[in-house]
Amino acid sequence: MFAIGICTAALFQSVAAGAVKPTPLTQFVSPFIGTDPSPGSMFGIAFDTGNVFPGAVAPRGMLAWSPDTTTANKISSGYWYPDQFIEGFSLTHFSGRGVVTLKDLPFMPTLQPVTTSPGPNFSRFALAFSHQHEQASPGYYRVKADNGIETELTVSLRAGLAQFSFLAGGPATLMMRAGSAVTISGNEVSGYRNTAIGGGKRPYTIYFSARFEQPFQSVRTWKDEGLSTETAVSGDDCGAILAFDPTTHPTVRVRVGISYVSVENARANLAAEIPDWNFAAARAKAEAAWNVELNRIQVAGGDDARKRVFYTALYHCFIHPNLLDDVNGQYPGMDEKIHSVEPGRHQYQNIPGWDQYRSLSPLTAILTPRESSDVMQSLVNYAQQDASVRSDGGGLARWQQVNRNSGGMVGDGPPIIIASSHAFGATNFDTQGALAAMHLGASQPGTTSDGFEVRKGLQDYLTLGYVPDAVSVSLEYSNTDYALAQFARALGDQEKYSRYLKSARNWTNLFHAESGLLRPRNADGSWHTDLAQGGVTDMKQTFVEASPEQTVWMVNFDLPRLIDRMGGPAKATARLDRFFTQLNAGMRSEFAYMGNEPGEGIPWIYNFAGAPARAQKVVRRIQDELFTDQPSGLPGNDDAGSLSSWYVFSALGFYPMIPGFGGLAVHSPLFPQATIQLQNGQTIQIIGEHATAENCYVQTMTLNGRDWRSSWIPWSLLANGGTIHFTLGNKASAWGTAASELPPAIDASQP
Repeated sequence: MFAIGICTAALFQSVAAGAVKPTPLTQFVSPFIGTDPSPGSMFGIAFDTGNVFPGAVAPRGMLAWSPDTTTANKISSGYWYPDQFIEGFSLTHFSGRGVVTLKDLPFMPTLQPVTTSPGPNFSRFALAFSHQHEQASPGYYRVKADNGIETELTVSLRAGLAQFSFLAGGPATLMMRAGSAVTISGNEVSGYRNTAIGGGKRPYTIYFSARFEQPFQSVRTWKDEGLSTETAVSGDDCGAILAFDPTTHPTVRVRVGISYVSVENARANLAAEIPDWNFAAARAKAEAAWNVELNRIQVAGGDDARKRVFYTALYHCFIHPNLLDDVNGQYPGMDEKIHSVEPGRHQYQNIPGWDQYRSLSPLTAILTPRESSDVMQSLVNYAQQDASVRSDGGGLARWQQVNRNSGGMVGDGPPIIIASSHAFGATNFDTQGALAAMHLGASQPGTTSDGFEVRKGLQDYLTLGYVPDAVSVSLEYSNTDYALAQFARALGDQEKYSRYLKSARNWTNLFHAESGLLRPRNADGSWHTDLAQGGVTDMKQTFVEASPEQTVWMVNFDLPRLIDRMGGPAKATARLDRFFTQLNAGMRSEFAYMGNEPGEGIPWIYNFAGAPARAQKVVRRIQDELFTDQPSGLPGNDDAGSLSSWYVFSALGFYPMIPGFGGLAVHSPLFPQATIQLQNGQTIQIIGEHATAENCYVQTMTLNGRDWRSSWIPWSLLANGGTIHFTLGNKASAWGTAASELPPAIDASQP
């Protein structure tokens, strides 16, 4: 059994009621940051922007009500800043993914007469709009279309409230695209949509209940290409057309609840979370809940632009993973059965292993270990449910979405998520069940219930020490094995610790001494001459979303060994200097691509090479050149808060460099002062004395009152609070350069 954590829904409600009064920080959040292509990007719509959405969402909320624009039908956010037309306001979105996913159950207000079925061409009712008539803040979105229709949206965790204001005296029609079934009864429209997760064909069902404040003047439904006056229809494409009398009700209000279990649960979610029509009160609750999350880190000093970048990044870190369970605790499992969480706990969805393991999971474990423990338990639950329906199942879902494994990306990231979260304090979950699932996925070839191998090419990896022709995949497994070893050691399993620490060094089998790069090998051990690169998820691609020059650094757990094989610290430093002459050159470049996950930890390799001042300078360049408070202010896909969490760590002055290991590589803080509020009631104070745009170099540092010269901090020294005091200047110093001051090597690591 586990200790019961604070219920997220109860926290949302108590905060909104005024039980907690944190400093107002939502003023520094701009949800539009990351919606416009970043300067210099030419990688296509799937990679040019943060691909975030500006609409209304609660912290870790199931429902995310946001506009979908015309071009953005190719990405998960549904919104692309250059677009000038909105095609609908749908209830679910994924923040930051460059593929089509979610965007379920759109609402569409219109002044046009609906004389034929909207089904074949819903977009013909698109609303022209301009950004000067658009507004967004945490938990709230508003837009006034060119035709005068004004839409306002706010949300709770599993429900939303909208008001559509039409022109007085004109037509007032609202369409809702249900998808698979819709029923109109009294003032309620209910139904469900059968659809598929992004990046695959694995099905899920989402249910809804929408209740209207105003009576309908008339109702119609559509099914495929036909219109009808029937009040209940079902089919592959169906929906409701609702007309209102604008002379008496120019503003139409609707409350909507959703569920992945049933219409009844959607109704219960709505009744529990938004029981009335008070839009201002619902908006205030959402804003208050966001203020709680934002106040987990309080920064002082610096200009407002940097605060906007920082707090918008922190905002993005609390959108995913998001809730799957209803107010009664029910959720659909990976075995397609309905399960219930223990009281006070939650089941989470949208957990992209490849994306989140580097920085998002460590950050949320530090800030919210109770909720992060529930995310870890969610992963374990999915694995155990999967094992119950497949004799060769039981590994962790590589890219979990709704109650499915989308199989997105490559590698085996979830064990790193679990091990890193555990190392940074999120420990209240079934750790033995987690270790069993990790070990099963890493030691026995198996397939999940959705038909994906847990580890592609595992048999070759086990026998050869690498996956033929697949450098990135092999490296991902080495990183996971290291994290698995650390997790096993923390649980006292010495056998698995030794086993996976040894296999973590498999990356050395691909190091090509002549080129100084990691290169693919054939199954017979010969070197492959093809350096194909830049693929997204295909095992046939040698380097996944990265070039050989970018991939070679991806051994954060064994950097002293890598640096030695490159010829020593001086040569490694020179390579890094050249590498960072460009900061966001794309996945096929020989230079850095900081807009994507494989590059996240590379700046701190300078620390391991005895040149921490160079890390301090490069991190500041990345902050200043790639992250801004404009809509173009994210350098690549945010991928569920991944890039945003990188920025949050970078602004604080340290980074969780080693997978599965509780420690932080140090550079310098961006703000003169930052306070991290830990859930155990303690605080971490970070003081950047003389911090300015130019003063990025550490001159001296103290940790908990004593002189500290290492460019590495064990998390154990901060877990119960502490103070880091930096003295900064505009010139590099010798701080952190001595051999005794370098971060740990793999063989010397301690839990």
